[in-house]
Amino acid sequence: FATRYFVPTDVASTNKTANKRSAKYEPAKAYLETYDQNRKDLPLLFQPGALLVQSGEIESWRRLKRQEAQKEQQDEIRAALNKYTQALTFRADAYLLKVSPQERSQMVRQDKLPDIKQVIASDLGMRYLYRNQLLTNMAEVKAELAYQIQQQQQSSEKGTTKSKNMDVSDLVPLLLEAQTACNQWFGFIDDDQVEAAMLVVEKESKIASATS
Repeated sequence: FATRYFVPTDVASTNKTANKRSAKYEPAKAYLETYDQNRKDLPLLFQPGALLVQSGEIESWRRLKRQEAQKEQQDEIRAALNKYTQALTFRADAYLLKVSPQERSQMVRQDKLPDIKQVIASDLGMRYLYRNQLLTNMAEVKAELAYQIQQQQQSSEKGTTKSKNMDVSDLVPLLLEAQTACNQWFGFIDDDQVEAAMLVVEKESKIASATS
């Protein structure tokens, strides 16, 4: 679903249970409740099979979460973006439909309004898409920078009297692509939340400078 249409109401949560290992790999309550309701709506004969499918999906999700946690230890950008996304909570009873009144009426008549689970999945999917683009761009930036540094070191070892300037013709476009992906990811965050976060960072920076 296009993000211009469906915007779930999200709040940066500071719930203490989010830091507990026991809760880290458990699906959201809204997801479980929606899945349970959908399963109950099925004919009785199909409900056991649906339960097995749900169990398989949850186990696959937990496995992916464990793999992601291992990757976070080696990538600070991944860890930071994941930390914010994992702290989000979504309202399970409402979302903002950003369309004209005419489009809304048409969607209602055609029964094309998505349920909250689809909206949340769409929102998180776009966040992870832009995150992955940023991570890929930064990996390419690091590889290019390492290559250029290596070239300079080799030039110095050969006794070149004048150091060769670093070739940034490939590095700059990669950085611009990374900046675009980063801006797209931050585009999901309300401006007031960004401003509040910047104030916290500035305050902590001043405290760190005063104590150093």
